[in-house]
Amino acid sequence: MPGMMDTILNLGLNDNTVQALEKASGNPRFAWDCYRRFIQMYGDVVMGVQKRPDEDHEPFETVIEELKAELFPGEQHVEDTKLDVKGLKEMVRRFKALVKERTGEEFPNDPWAQLKGAVGAVFGSWMNDRAIVYRRKYNIPTEWGNRSERAGDGVRQYR
Repeated sequence: MPGMMDTILNLGLNDNTVQALEKASGNPRFAWDCYRRFIQMYGDVVMGVQKRPDEDHEPFETVIEELKAELFPGEQHVEDTKLDVKGLKEMVRRFKALVKERTGEEFPNDPWAQLKGAVGAVFGSWMNDRAIVYRRKYNIPTEWGNRSERAGDGVRQYR
């Protein structure tokens, strides 16, 4: 069911591995942009940092727009690509603060904890609206699920 279930990209990035990505790629802006995108995606999909009924915009997008307004006062419609490494690092800091504020939890720095959270969220997305509509359209039984079963000494995946 391509595109129907939630996905987490850049899993494993944290305060240490972002520096390794920076060094390996030779592109600090790329590394920090990947990290902020990971925090945004993980915060939304896994940790539930989403728009509240009384809000007009997604909370991570609000943080982005507020930061750009501070960094580029008076400019309208500033592209994200205008943010330099310093701006992206500040965005990462603010994204983590948003996660803490909304969930009461720190953003996980441990890649294994990130993986555990991501696996749960992805398997849980079997019942999201997109997946349900897709299954109905293509006559895929809900009972097939998205689970794994022990099969001898290996694990057989069902999708």
